[in-house]
Amino acid sequence: MQSTPLRPMGIGRILDRSFQLYRKHFVALTLIMLILFGPFYLLQHLLMYQETASTSSSILDQIRSGKSLEDMFGADSYLQSNPAAQDPEFIWRALILMIVLVPIMLLGLFPASMASVVHLVKANLLGEETPKVGQLLKKSFRRFWPLAGSTFLGGLIMFGLYIGLAIVIVIFAIVFALGGSFSSAVGGSGGGGMVLTILFFILLGLGSLFAFAYFCIRWSYYLPFVALEEESIGLGRSWKLTRSSFWRLLGMYVVLTLILYLFLAVIQLIIAAVFGLGLWAQLLQSLISIIVMPLWYLPYAVSFFDLKVRNEGFGLEAMIEHTISSSPYDKSEELEPFDPFDDPQPINLDKKE
Repeated sequence: MQSTPLRPMGIGRILDRSFQLYRKHFVALTLIMLILFGPFYLLQHLLMYQETASTSSSILDQIRSGKSLEDMFGADSYLQSNPAAQDPEFIWRALILMIVLVPIMLLGLFPASMASVVHLVKANLLGEETPKVGQLLKKSFRRFWPLAGSTFLGGLIMFGLYIGLAIVIVIFAIVFALGGSFSSAVGGSGGGGMVLTILFFILLGLGSLFAFAYFCIRWSYYLPFVALEEESIGLGRSWKLTRSSFWRLLGMYVVLTLILYLFLAVIQLIIAAVFGLGLWAQLLQSLISIIVMPLWYLPYAVSFFDLKVRNEGFGLEAMIEHTISSSPYDKSEELEPFDPFDDPQPINLDKKE
C-alpha cells in the first residue's frame, strides 16, 4: 500500500493514465466487455439479419463492378430505402430489441461493466493485486439491483430534464411563430427580425444543451459510490463530489469524445469500404466497439478517484495508518507525491555495493 498522499491530476494526466491502464489490462478489459456485451450485439444483429443481409457487397466491389455514386447512394439505393422496415416480422423484431434487449443493456450490462472497471481501477490505485475477470464480474453483480435501481432513477431524472427543456423550446417556437404571424398581418415583417429569431434559437439550443450536460455530469458519478457499497443511490454524493469541477470534467469528455469518435468513424469507413454493410461487417464493427469500449469507461473511473482525492482526501486515512505503524524515517528520504497509476520500480537484489 502507498505511504504517500495521492495527488490530483489534470485532464491530460487523467487521459494518459486511462490509456496506460487500457494497455496494461487490455486482455481483462476486453474479456469483460465481450462477456457482457458480446451476446447483446450478436442477438441484435441476428434480429436485424433480414435488413443487413442484402448489403453484403462492399463499396469497393460496387465501384469495381461499374456502379456510380448515384447507384450506391441515390434515392433508389439501399441506404436511402429500406423495404424490410415495412415487414410486420421486422417490426416485431425491432420491438423485441427496444423493449427487451435495450433495457437489459442500459440497466444491467452498462452498470455491471462500469462497476467492473471501477473495481479494477481501485485495485491499481491502492497497489493491490488486480482481481481476475471472474472476480471483477462477481463484485459487480453482487450490487446488481442497487446499480440497476440507481441507474433507472438517474435515467428517469435526465429524461424528465430533457422533456422539460424540449417543452421550453417548443413554447418559445410557438410564441415566435404567433408573433411572426401577427407582424406579417400588420405588415411589419423584415429580414432583420428573422435573423434575430434564428440567432435566438441557436443560443437557446446551445443553452439547453449546456444545461443538460451540466446536470448530466453533476449526477453521473453515482455509480462508483453504489458499486463500492458506499451509497445505495449515490446521486447526492455525485452532486457534492463534482462541485467546482464541471468545466474540467466537461473538457475531459469533449477531448475524449473527439478522439474516440474520430477513430471509430475512420474504422467504420474502412470496414464499409472493404466488407460493405452486411451482417459480417456489422459484427466486425460491433467487435471494434467492444474493444474500444473500456476507453470510454476508464477516464470516468480515474476521474472519479481523482475527485475523491480532491474533495474527500481519498487515500489519506490509509497513509496515516501506514505512517503510524511504520518506524520513523529520515525526511531527506521522503518520496515524491504518490501517483497511483505508476508501476513501482523493481529492486535489483543482486546489485553489489
